[in-house]
Amino acid sequence: HIKRTGNRNAVLINDISVAIPPRKFVALVGGSGAGKSTLMNALNGIRPAQSGVVLYNGQDYYRHLAAFSTQLGYVPQDDIIHRDLSVERALYYAAKLRLPNDFTARQIKERINEVLEDVEMKHRRHLLISKLSGGQRKRVSIALELLAKPSVFFLDEPTSGLDPGLDRKMMLLLRKLADKGHTIVLVTHATNNINACDYVCFLCQGGRLAYYGPPNEAKTYFGKTDFAEIYSALEPTDENPNAPAEAETRFKQSPDYGRYVIEPLQQGPAGRVNPDAQTAQIKQPKRGNPWKQFFLLSMRYLELILNDRVNLAILLLQAPIIGLILYALIANATFAPSSIATCFAHQSIATNSGPIVITPCQQVVATIQASGASNGDQLLNQSIGPGSGGDAQKILFIMAFAAVMFGCINGAREIVKEVAIYQRERTVNLGIAPYLFSKIFILGIFSLVQSFILVFLVNLKEPLSQLDGNSILFPAFIEIYISMALTALAGLMTGLLISAIVPNNDRAMSLVPLPLLPQVIFAGVIFSLDKPPFLQVLGAFFAARWSMAAMGSTVGLHGDKLGADGFSYVGMLFTKIDQNSAHAGAAFHLILCWIVLTLMIVVQGFIIAWLLKRKDVRR
Repeated sequence: HIKRTGNRNAVLINDISVAIPPRKFVALVGGSGAGKSTLMNALNGIRPAQSGVVLYNGQDYYRHLAAFSTQLGYVPQDDIIHRDLSVERALYYAAKLRLPNDFTARQIKERINEVLEDVEMKHRRHLLISKLSGGQRKRVSIALELLAKPSVFFLDEPTSGLDPGLDRKMMLLLRKLADKGHTIVLVTHATNNINACDYVCFLCQGGRLAYYGPPNEAKTYFGKTDFAEIYSALEPTDENPNAPAEAETRFKQSPDYGRYVIEPLQQGPAGRVNPDAQTAQIKQPKRGNPWKQFFLLSMRYLELILNDRVNLAILLLQAPIIGLILYALIANATFAPSSIATCFAHQSIATNSGPIVITPCQQVVATIQASGASNGDQLLNQSIGPGSGGDAQKILFIMAFAAVMFGCINGAREIVKEVAIYQRERTVNLGIAPYLFSKIFILGIFSLVQSFILVFLVNLKEPLSQLDGNSILFPAFIEIYISMALTALAGLMTGLLISAIVPNNDRAMSLVPLPLLPQVIFAGVIFSLDKPPFLQVLGAFFAARWSMAAMGSTVGLHGDKLGADGFSYVGMLFTKIDQNSAHAGAAFHLILCWIVLTLMIVVQGFIIAWLLKRKDVRR
């Protein structure tokens, strides 16, 4: 007596009762929108019924979901396999994730051989799944589910899109699995090979049960010679809009209903339960060991990346290409202290006479110190020319933007492209944290390497070591790399966040420019964020802003000379006459920038985890 309604109280399952004996092959058939997948999802607990009871071996399935999670196999319409793994490797990772921890390597290998034999795919075990035909990929999906030896096997239109020959092969394969002891529940539109089933369940509009019993007897019951004619007979027409309701009433009053539904239910545990009871709250299955899952998922993900040659090339070539362009663009002495802070003073500083010429800032500092002027810091700042450090600022801005872009592109497709696989593994035992951290760990390594390549090539052309005397906490190279690495990781989390939001790959890539353009606007380089004041608040949400503030402070940029806002740069290069007095403020500013970038990474991580939780098929 299971029932389910949808939006606007539309009836999806209308008080359906069936009894599925063990080791039988059952097909759920009917027209589009008849409720086939809804019924199957109520039986397997993915979308539980709102009332009624689903019993497995006499136990309320919804109350004991964790106990049954490994005993049920489920193959949805979408492929639940990684196409860039070989057949054998895909099965290996699935076995390591799903099978009990005490399975040895030898037992896992034997189990893989068994399921490949069951689905007749041993001769394709070393091929990449992407090179298989549609029917072969579906067989691999079935093999994946067979690893845990499920008692009941649900398949949602596994023959969809297959030619008649492959359709027949798939149905015979499922027939063979049922004969080996599995209970098979299949949703299908194709009825050419429906005779391979033990039972057929005909549904009609409104989630109504029109027939349940052996397929050969269905033709007799409906008085039709072909299953296609039964479809037509169950559809409402202008002459008979109540055809589905009439078909349901007729079946419930027929001897077949008593023979194949009522009697089996009364003889089993279902006869002793309250049919009108509300379904119990779904209990989630117990998750596997998080560290083991993290290691396996990381290894699998790395293998997937290495097998995807095009994506791997993009990951490996992004940084060198941008780095070489920067190498060619950087002018000599771009990061020299005299270029970042170019001082102007009278030719004779001592007498304050003669034409104003470029003068080493250190000489200006010495003269001011000798004079004992109380406004020495102000005089030093006035002597630094407008536009000082402009070339360095441009290079740093390109580096900061590239770091965000690398991370964002790296992560933008990595969750959405395997959402069907994620959802299936979640219904078994996959934890969100191991899954998410495996992505962050592998892609994070690529982001860190990309950042290092970029900083290395810039340093190769214009050594950052010439700034070491004026860097804040560490040598300039290390400070710049830390800022770049945090920026790239923040960009990576933004990419993964996009991937967790969007419904498909195409939408992911089309959304990538959306967070990138504001990085340019709010970096504080092209536009000052001082006016209006709310720009500072908006800028705080973008990694490029904090990246530029950190790297600009490291090299000693003077924001007031570059038209930047007052917050942007707090460095140590000729900011005060007594350089030691500038250290505390510069260190605080740099650490603040790093902390904010780290917070961006962490906060986005929590949001992604929440979005992944929202993708659970059982919530």
